[in-house]
Amino acid sequence: MAQDTVGVEADFTSLEAARAAKDRLVRAGFARNSIDIDREGDTFIVHLPTQEANRQRAARILRGRAMIESAKSTGWAAADTVGSNRLLTLGLAALAGFALYGLTSRR
Repeated sequence: MAQDTVGVEADFTSLEAARAAKDRLVRAGFARNSIDIDREGDTFIVHLPTQEANRQRAARILRGRAMIESAKSTGWAAADTVGSNRLLTLGLAALAGFALYGLTSRR
């Protein structure tokens, strides 16, 4: 890295998410060959050397999507839990039905 460049990196839980982040950076104008994906255990790290002027933009692209990916994986885990527990699913459906009934029957 040259002296006027800084490193920007973000962690992802899957290789697919890391590759998607790399693609977003390339679409935003960063050089594909300067973006590295490293693996440390179960974590994939996207590393980009860039100029100081572009650091915040690159970090925003990486960090914002990392939060979305984390929320998405948490949501899928919750959906799997609800789907595998029939009693919980039935209870949530009944609660939603009572809520809709209460909202529509008011005058």
